[in-house]
Amino acid sequence: MQILGFSLLSALIPLGVVFAQEIRPPKNPLQGQIVFEEKGCIECHSIGGYGGSAGPDLSKKHYFGSVLELASVVWNHSPQMNRKFRQQRMSRPTLTEEEMKELFGFLYYLRYLGEPGRVAKGKKLLETKGCISCHRVAGKGGTIGPDFEQVQSYATPLYMVQAMWNHGPAMQEEIKKSKLPFPILTGQDIVDIAAYLSQTMISTTRIRMSPGDPSNGKKVFEAKSCDKCHLVEGKGRIIGPNLSSIELKKGVTEIASLMWNHGQVMIGAMKKQSIDWPSFKENDMADLIAYLYFLGFEDKPGTQEKGARVFQEKGCRNCHLSDGKGKGPDLVTIPTIDSPIRMIQLMWNHAGEMEDLLIMQNKRWPQLSTDEMRDLYAYLRKVGKKL
Repeated sequence: MQILGFSLLSALIPLGVVFAQEIRPPKNPLQGQIVFEEKGCIECHSIGGYGGSAGPDLSKKHYFGSVLELASVVWNHSPQMNRKFRQQRMSRPTLTEEEMKELFGFLYYLRYLGEPGRVAKGKKLLETKGCISCHRVAGKGGTIGPDFEQVQSYATPLYMVQAMWNHGPAMQEEIKKSKLPFPILTGQDIVDIAAYLSQTMISTTRIRMSPGDPSNGKKVFEAKSCDKCHLVEGKGRIIGPNLSSIELKKGVTEIASLMWNHGQVMIGAMKKQSIDWPSFKENDMADLIAYLYFLGFEDKPGTQEKGARVFQEKGCRNCHLSDGKGKGPDLVTIPTIDSPIRMIQLMWNHAGEMEDLLIMQNKRWPQLSTDEMRDLYAYLRKVGKKL
């Protein structure tokens, strides 16, 4: 049996078939930090300036994206990483599928955490946004709303947004009575205000909200009737924006600010639909925002036909999908690659051997774009052996 050509590869699959990249969001995105450290990634890469300097700081915006966007970056830089391993006499770490999922979840999560707040800026914002017209802080301000110094929950950005949300309708009524402009807030504004309020708290007790559980956030989304106005993952209604199609790769407070800034419109729309204003408690808001953030973790569908073309044009078939005489495994006979993470894990663990073979054959490392990664996964998911 000869190595299969492109025409025969295409015959194995229906033309134009696409596969969505089905990935469950991690329950605890920070679990991947353990993998990042234990596998030695931190020896070469830093996170926010903490770690090695041989490789780039992975908290920079350039490295944020879906699973296969990240995979494309990692794969295309694999030869450079291999050289660093050799220079520093480090072994290339291997990862299990679960470890790879946790690591990618952590890297995707980095932008979610956002930037630290600026105390002086937060103090000024309370004045310019009109907050002290109704609230007191540091002995100054109005008395219509609660005294910020007495409300511990305002000391953290997410709890502050949750409290603002829960009192949204009442706050809007008071804003109308006072003829004040509605305060539009950016994500950084929220962080800055919370930083200032944290410094003014009378109580020494500090409330900590967890980073958010994306899996539970999906339940909150449904329980709070968000799906009665918004479409997500093909379910829900489209009275409001389709949350699966808009850009939500933003930090936690940026997403929170979007919710707050659209509150006026949402209140009116919910009244028309006879939907009660949802109230959040404990970690509800954090979980909901984590869920919305991780909608971008999953990739767009790839196309099998295009994936077969990528498989041939990038030279994959020179070593794979043969009669067993190739240098690599016959991908028709291995268990189905049923998730993008599984494909990435296999590629990563064998990248060192692949590079050695390519050097011996005087061939260049095949670069893969994000779209090519998506199409390649759609193809490999089809041709693998069903067990």
